[in-house]
Amino acid sequence: MLNWANKISDVYPNLNKTSKLIADVYFKDSTLFLSKNLQELGAITKTSGASVIRFCRKLGFKGFKDFQIACAQEIPGKQDNTVDTIINENDEPTSVLYKLQISLEKNIADIGKTIDHQSLASAVQLMRAAQKIYVAGEGASGLAAQDLFYKLIRSGKDAAFVQSSHIALEQVANIKTEDILITFSYSGLTQEPLLMAKQAKENQAKIIAVTRAQNSPLKDIADTIIALPSNEKLLRYGAVNSLFAEIFASSLLYLSLISPNLKELNMKMKTTQNLTNQLKV
Repeated sequence: MLNWANKISDVYPNLNKTSKLIADVYFKDSTLFLSKNLQELGAITKTSGASVIRFCRKLGFKGFKDFQIACAQEIPGKQDNTVDTIINENDEPTSVLYKLQISLEKNIADIGKTIDHQSLASAVQLMRAAQKIYVAGEGASGLAAQDLFYKLIRSGKDAAFVQSSHIALEQVANIKTEDILITFSYSGLTQEPLLMAKQAKENQAKIIAVTRAQNSPLKDIADTIIALPSNEKLLRYGAVNSLFAEIFASSLLYLSLISPNLKELNMKMKTTQNLTNQLKV
């Protein structure tokens, strides 16, 4: 998140309703404040040009032009080695709550813009046609992979996922041309899923990669890409937006897969429920 976005997040809980509308638009697309005039911003934020000026003054600027200059200075360049974090030092829990909420709301909007609809349709078609679906992911990405695996087996789809990367590599050695590999890797650089993808390619199986929109070895080798927004640095205190985006992609693929078979799946779910109810007190 950019520096001014952090500062706006700090004061967000104390802003009035009108200023919050303007702040929400800034979080969704800060570039609008560089490309639009006051009248246009008033219409976009559903406030007014005067309200935008007052918003800028609340942040300590003399007017809108000064705010634009500050925004322009924060256009991201090359990625540096600073740690990416949503919070600041000694943030109160309430402030963390607001910052996380705003960050994830922006993340959802970014995901909707980044995922290509044709690529999504292609990935779902591959999943429906596959005899077996192998799922891979390491570290935080492994959580998203495991999530999709659990969803797939619940739907009755033949799927495979192993947390041990060594066993997973041995398992994918048996992948067939009628199978597919879905690999989760935000960076697209992690060695274990890359090795699995290379083996799947050698076995002539199709590969779906859930990864950043940026170029990477994984993106180059995959047949279909579910592109995630590159809104989190690789150096971070913990995967937050990236993990959320990968879990979003997991649910998106699963729900798209099962949509034609809801009646049949409903019967399976009831059978599963009757079975698992026996485990409850």
